Amino acid sequence: MYTTVGRSAEVENPLDIVNGYRFIAGKHFMQAINDADLKDFREFYNSQVAQDPYAPAVRDRGMLKIVFNPFTNEINLSENQNYFQSYGANDSDGGKVRVFPAICPSLVMNKTFARILEKDAELMRVYCERHARESLNLSVHFIRYKAEEGEASYSSPVWLHVDDEPLVFIHLVELTSNALGADNVISGMDNKPTNVLRLVAPLDTLVVDTMKKHAVTPLGSSDGIAYRDVMLINLEADLQQK
Repeated sequence: MYTTVGRSAEVENPLDIVNGYRFIAGKHFMQAINDADLKDFREFYNSQVAQDPYAPAVRDRGMLKIVFNPFTNEINLSENQNYFQSYGANDSDGGKVRVFPAICPSLVMNKTFARILEKDAELMRVYCERHARESLNLSVHFIRYKAEEGEASYSSPVWLHVDDEPLVFIHLVELTSNALGADNVISGMDNKPTNVLRLVAPLDTLVVDTMKKHAVTPLGSSDGIAYRDVMLINLEADLQQK
């Protein structure tokens, strides 16, 4: 279980859910998921990623937006399947509405996805209690970074930033053994890195809120094509509903 020992609903900053970031080992999620379920989820993931229309040579991806009640686990598809970030959060692609390849809605019935979302809901409930919310707009992103030897794949935005989303869960689906880089970096608002960590094991997870900046370094390859497959579950801000 996630812990909030010593914290109450009356906090100085209700957006401070994980004090900037929290690493959660994949075994926390694998308690409720067996290897066969994870294999099936990876196969589904592979079938759902397509070229990112905004960076086709750099990433593959897919997206599905849902409305989620973390108290009842009720899921509904969102009427809005667009993705928006402010320019302040993303100086590469922010300020414009983006439309990504759609993930099949059957995702919401996938056992592995359901188990992961149930674990994430523990922190989502903390957010809801502090903001008097019952349901949340979530965007689920499958993002595949892929790089041939000597080349690079990278995120958007490329370097340290604070998301519009008050809470983001970055779940590792798979990292190939030939991958170079792909390290997560945490910093204060002064852009000076304070922590570096790497998601390696299945379902290793980084959770970030808006108290610190974060980034992931570009992916390279030591031999052949390297892949870093992640699933982001983003708790979207109201300003992103465009």
